[in-house]
Amino acid sequence: MPRLFEKGYIADLQAINYSSESRSDFGPGSVSYRPISNLTYFLDYSLFQAKPYGSHLINILIHSANSILVYWIVNRLFSSCVLGLFAGLFFSLHPIQSEAVAVMSYRADIVAAFFVLYSFYFWVKFQEGGYLRKKYLGGALAMYFFAVFSKESAVMLPFVILFFDQLLAVPQLSLRARCKYYIGFVSILIFYLYLYFIVFPNSSLSLHWLGGSFIDHCLIMGRIWYGYLINSLLPWTVKLIPGAYCPPAPMLISLVTAKIGIALIIFIASVLLLWRNYKPVVFFLFWYGLFYLPVSNLIPIANPMAHRFMYLPSIGLLAGWAWVLHKAMNSHFLEKYSRHLSTMLHTAIIAICVTCTLFLNGDWKSDFDVGYAWVKDYPTAYRGYAILGKVYFYAGHFKEAKKYLERSIQLGDQTPSDVFNLGQCYRQLGELQEAQALLKQVIDHNPDYADPYFELAAIYYFQNNSRLEQEMLEKGLALNPKKSMMYIRQLRQLEIQRR
Repeated sequence: MPRLFEKGYIADLQAINYSSESRSDFGPGSVSYRPISNLTYFLDYSLFQAKPYGSHLINILIHSANSILVYWIVNRLFSSCVLGLFAGLFFSLHPIQSEAVAVMSYRADIVAAFFVLYSFYFWVKFQEGGYLRKKYLGGALAMYFFAVFSKESAVMLPFVILFFDQLLAVPQLSLRARCKYYIGFVSILIFYLYLYFIVFPNSSLSLHWLGGSFIDHCLIMGRIWYGYLINSLLPWTVKLIPGAYCPPAPMLISLVTAKIGIALIIFIASVLLLWRNYKPVVFFLFWYGLFYLPVSNLIPIANPMAHRFMYLPSIGLLAGWAWVLHKAMNSHFLEKYSRHLSTMLHTAIIAICVTCTLFLNGDWKSDFDVGYAWVKDYPTAYRGYAILGKVYFYAGHFKEAKKYLERSIQLGDQTPSDVFNLGQCYRQLGELQEAQALLKQVIDHNPDYADPYFELAAIYYFQNNSRLEQEMLEKGLALNPKKSMMYIRQLRQLEIQRR
């Protein structure tokens, strides 16, 4: 636990990309300062060691708690247990949550959401008590503190609370009278931003335009937002998104751009139409918009698009969409046909979500399933090919591994460990010239990466070139002395191949 507060907390992203063996210690392994999320992994290990069922169980319990809090908040704002139950189930079982819940290493999103929801719960209790019960204010501040140190997207909560007080709070106080209650949130926010940007700067931050220009950046932002929106409103459209995926920029004048523009106009018009008579719905739409801002690529993020980023914003969007569906399914028009039709339609929507989520969870089950899904649904993204290449490589199927790794690199994969694995495939298949050229390329771009030196030494040993073998071996051992035994085992394998 003391290491959560050391300078070495932030992991070296380049070293992680080399291989799991290039360094034995990456600290907590995080590229941004999230000590509360990392603490949950430490607790996992203390309880379950390296058994994955324990971590999955914790994820499910946190997600279940979040769903209960969503039920409570919707019930409180709409004064409807039925709508609250439907919204809670809709949020809980929607396939867009699969990535955040099914993948253990994406827990930061659900942990941050848990503390955000709990902080908002305490704030509502504080506000309902006439801003007098200080224990609830203390609870709201403590939960907000834990939220921002779970994941950075939680920083928007004070603005959500401010909007809630302005729109729905009873009793109403003037903004000036309420300001003293916001000081704690502002203080936590300033302290967090100081640590995040000054003391523990994110090692993956890289300011750049998506697509290479400002216009393309805006178009890609719109395309990502539109994709999230369609996935949220139509559960059966959700598919696994490859890691570090960035969709191509649509043409400025195209059908895709027109769809994005129409969707944005409809969204804004809906907020304006609902403002007067349906303020709880407006609040949830603002919840969605405010929590979406940190992941909208307004400031470019290292991984432009991922469904886990929608976990916290989707609370607002899915609550609003649940209200629309609930109102439509309880309309007088439908009630004329059958008083049970509403229940049947609610059940059908939940059944669709359950079915889609089960299939997605199945895709997350293994590296092979993930890679296959990404190759099938995103044939121009390299991550799926890279994962399948690694699976086949470690299984000893070098021809298949070579095919997928070559395709991955053709599509732009520059991860040193992936290029290195392809070089190993060439060597295993006897294509030594191709292996040498590729390994030298890896060394030229990543001179501190030890593995290619050992692999080249093995090739030179195979070619009876003792001078170059010795040179590569010395350079490799200088970078990573622990690899000497691995190299000896590799030579024994080569001797077997010679015989």
